[in-house]
Amino acid sequence: MKLGIRRNTKAPTPPKAPSPSEKPRSEEEQSKLNAVMIGRLDGFLDELAEGHRKAMDQVVTWLTGYGDLDREVNRSVEALSPLLQKWSIEVCFLLRMKEPRRFNELKEGLSGIGSRTLSQRLKELEAQGIVQRTVFPEVPVRVEYRLTPKGLRMGDLFLPIIAHLRITGWREGGGGAKQG
Repeated sequence: MKLGIRRNTKAPTPPKAPSPSEKPRSEEEQSKLNAVMIGRLDGFLDELAEGHRKAMDQVVTWLTGYGDLDREVNRSVEALSPLLQKWSIEVCFLLRMKEPRRFNELKEGLSGIGSRTLSQRLKELEAQGIVQRTVFPEVPVRVEYRLTPKGLRMGDLFLPIIAHLRITGWREGGGGAKQG
């Protein structure tokens, strides 16, 4: 089963992404690209949800089979706790979009985050095995951050959720992102 495009629908080829030396896309070009990508993502998400629903129903049955639903809810929230901290999702998302990144690149990409908060989040995510910190013995010392295989998998699992929310926002006239 091929993922990405509905079987009976042939999606047009999306416009080529401009290189850094080219001018940005026009509003019309961006609108066409949005429509193409949303159609492709929508089909992919439908197939993904349908294909995984049965397995997820089994997981729910397994988790609720212990008879202590409160305990299982608490354990699930505990498992999510590294991501529930302010800025954690943003750090992971930024690393998922482009890695490796240095501390100041992360700080510049996360408007409003303080150095102390970013440092704390990176340490917490590293302790959870989500982010890898690599120190290069140079003068001055160079430190890079990237997602671990666990972090990459987590990012790959979250991207369909993000895509679903963006598509919903786009359809509702918000362009897929909060305006503000």
